[in-house]
Amino acid sequence: MAKTMHLNVFTQASPSPQFKGMWRADGDRTAVGYRSIDYWTEYARKLEAACVDALFFADVHGVYDVYQGSWVPAVRNAVQVPSIDPAPIVAAAATVTRHLGLAMTYSTTYHQPYECARLFSSLDHLTGGRVGWNIVTSYLRSATANGLGEYLEHDLRYDRATEYVDVVRALWERSWDDDAVVLDAERNVFTDPEKVREIGHDGKWFSVRGPHQCEPSPQRTPVLYQAGASPKGMAFAARVAEVAFLTLSDPEVGAGQVSGLRSQAVEHGRAPEDIKVLQGSMVMVGATTAEAKQRAAAYNSLWSAEGQLAKWCGWMDVDLAKFPDDTPVDDVRGQASNSFLGFLKRLSPDREWTIGDVKYLVSRPRRPRTTAPVTLYGTPEQVADRMTQWLEVADVDGFNLIPCLPSAGVDDICDLLVPELQRRGMFRRAYDPAERTLRERYFGAGNVRCRAHSPGSAVSSAAPKAE
Repeated sequence: MAKTMHLNVFTQASPSPQFKGMWRADGDRTAVGYRSIDYWTEYARKLEAACVDALFFADVHGVYDVYQGSWVPAVRNAVQVPSIDPAPIVAAAATVTRHLGLAMTYSTTYHQPYECARLFSSLDHLTGGRVGWNIVTSYLRSATANGLGEYLEHDLRYDRATEYVDVVRALWERSWDDDAVVLDAERNVFTDPEKVREIGHDGKWFSVRGPHQCEPSPQRTPVLYQAGASPKGMAFAARVAEVAFLTLSDPEVGAGQVSGLRSQAVEHGRAPEDIKVLQGSMVMVGATTAEAKQRAAAYNSLWSAEGQLAKWCGWMDVDLAKFPDDTPVDDVRGQASNSFLGFLKRLSPDREWTIGDVKYLVSRPRRPRTTAPVTLYGTPEQVADRMTQWLEVADVDGFNLIPCLPSAGVDDICDLLVPELQRRGMFRRAYDPAERTLRERYFGAGNVRCRAHSPGSAVSSAAPKAE
């Protein structure tokens, strides 16, 4: 029997999500539509009709200004600028859907935990329990320059994030009893204050008294996503994540990383199945081989080398333009995202990568191939074959699909790929009505409460209503 999977669709509330230069594609709706409610509500309806698990928004704070010491390349190439806050989009998309999960990135570096707790409780109420939080530790120094918070080196960001999650989990799980709201008109008592309490957190990074400002939402804690690839990030995911996004280089190597993440989760007293692992993959699919080649030709012609360099330099916190091409990458390692450096090591463990290698790799499009392990490219049948290999060999639970081209790629996922997966019995044909929250979508009906370890996770024994 075919293994069924989870499918998220990845995007950004910006003109050219993930792949720089694609906003120029003929007929693309994203370049202007990203700032339109109508665009996003249509997008959400399309994904719900295809029975997708969740629409996932990546986001950053600040502007990519590392490459050439300037924000000009990023602005010129629409490298997540301009962009808008995804939170209002989540609320708007909830009004036109009933089942689609809605997840967004929210930084532990540049927001206070009390603010985070209130926002996600609000969204969980407004979506009826369909919201997820992608936990990130922000890395752009430009955010600090704009007054959003102190810049911290990589490992300290994760130390701070660990306490941050503990605080918000305590607010969500420990501050209000399930039956605190009594609506007793005769006694003029809306909420029983005996069933609401302060959390009294006083730690290294945060001092938060409480109580939480919101009554318990359907999930209390939103579904917790995490995508850290460094050893520190993986350890963090093993402790707090319910859904982990990984960008694995190939199924065979990826199998070890997936197994290692689940083993670390066990060390935190969790079960291996408490973490769902999704492989992050670009998707480029055509109804025929000829159509797939047309998609690839458009991708190659639209690629923005300058835009990609601006993005990657921001991720690495290294201005590649400053160094001779023969400089070893390890000599200029930055404090920003370690994901790319880890990717290079996995791509060729014995190679000493140089700045010139990175410039070449980043500035040129990776030609889509039907046999490539990471890129899901080809006809629906070819892409489904590749996805089957990931499920069976790497033991991932599904995919975080990155559409390419931006809007046409979403159409191709919904109209071409999903029907092929359904035909093979690998993906649902309808949502299960018993799975009313996003967490239940991942873990089954009745699993409303968070499965991640946290000091705030096991306080109230009664599960909240998912209504």
